[in-house]
Parts: sequence; C-alpha cells; structure tokens
Amino acid sequence: MKKEKTHYELTLKLRKITMLNGGDLFGAASALLLSAAPEGFRPQDLLPGCKSVIVIGKRLSDATVETTPSRMFDTLYFAVNAFIDQLLLKITDALMGEGFRAVGVGPHSLDGKRLRGDISQKHAAVGAGLGRFGLQSLVLTPDFGPRQRWGTVLTDARLKTGTPLKEELCRPESCGQICLASCPAKVFSPREPGATLDPNFLPGGLWHYWNIDRFACRAYRADRKKELGWVTEGGHACAICMKVCPVGKRI
Repeated sequence: MKKEKTHYELTLKLRKITMLNGGDLFGAASALLLSAAPEGFRPQDLLPGCKSVIVIGKRLSDATVETTPSRMFDTLYFAVNAFIDQLLLKITDALMGEGFRAVGVGPHSLDGKRLRGDISQKHAAVGAGLGRFGLQSLVLTPDFGPRQRWGTVLTDARLKTGTPLKEELCRPESCGQICLASCPAKVFSPREPGATLDPNFLPGGLWHYWNIDRFACRAYRADRKKELGWVTEGGHACAICMKVCPVGKRI
C-alpha cells in the first residue's frame, strides 16, 4: 500500500508542476499500452525500462485558430511548442530529483523522412484518457476539441495512469464530416470497410480515424507558404481541419 501511495503522490506532484506552470492538460499512460507501435517508435525503444508516459497539453487560443492560415496562428503554434519544451524540462528535472530516469519528447520531435513522431504524442494522450481521435487524426478533448498541442515525458517511474475515455467525442453524422470536407488538399480517405483500427496500435476503437496522406499535406502547406509570401521555412499554413471542428468549448 505504501508503494502505491508513493506512485500516487509523485503523480500529483507532477500534475501540480504542470498546472502551476501554465499547462492545461495532464495525464499518464502505461508504456505497455503503446508498446505495439512500430519498432523504433515505442517508449521502450527510447528509454529501456520505461514504465509510464506522461502527457501534457497546452490549449491554443480559439480566436487565433480562427485566423488560420495566418502568421498569427504560426506565431501561436511555435510559441506553444516552445512553452511545452520548457515544461517538459521542469517535469524531467523533477523526476530526476526523485531518482528516476526521464526523457522528454517535444511537440516537433519526429522522423522528418517518414513524418512520424519519435513516439505518437496523440496515441499517448488517448491512452492517458485525455481525449479521443477525430476523423482528421487530431485528438479531441472535451474542453478544447482539437485545439491543443502535446508533449510527453518517458520515465521509469511507475505513475498513476489514466483510463481511456469511453465517450466518443467525434460525431461526424452531426457535422457532416466538416473537417474532411474542408481540407483544401483532400488528403483524407476512408479506411476499407471493417478496417476500423490502426494496425500499429492496440484495438478497441480508440485508435480509429481516416487515412491521411501526410506527405501530400506537407507538400500542400509548403506551396501555400510560398503563395502567402512567408519568408520563413517553418510555418503551418493550414490547420483548417482544426479550425472547423465543432468539438470543445470556444471562448
């Protein structure tokens, strides 16, 4: 019993650090829940002995999301990424201070050739019970819909983990699949009938979303940045599927 209490207390400490420093979402998923990811992208591949994956989220300004594609949205996007990186550092330091190993995985820690995150931040968020996938592959949360960014910390500490949400948040029959219909690059396509699961992760319906051509999405955004006259190589230049999603409470 004492050991379980210690796990609970450590989880509360990390949650408090997250919230006091401006984070909006906090949870933890068991590393085993994500162990069916492709080889090289599993928590245990990055941190041998990983037991828990901490997930933090920072909401995006609804009003700024409404301007996308815009330089204002990109400013927010990169600022939130930088904020999350700093928050991951604080959590990593706290875990090290407790004698545990920890590896932070930032919002843009990814394999650029395959366009795959070093671990899937989104699957970790779903596994931690913070949200569910929408058809457009973004994680929807009850409060913010798809309008947040994610970061994770892998650790060998055994934490109190969340339970995946049972409530389905994406209701495409109500919105007419507006996220898919609004995509200017038409990068989404339905999975084959009956293929409702992502084969790279655990079954159960929690991982279902439409197929997305990530490379076509990137190519469209690169061309769009040139049309908009942006002088930086970075930049999102789209996020329409986030903008139009009706899920969440907007302010």
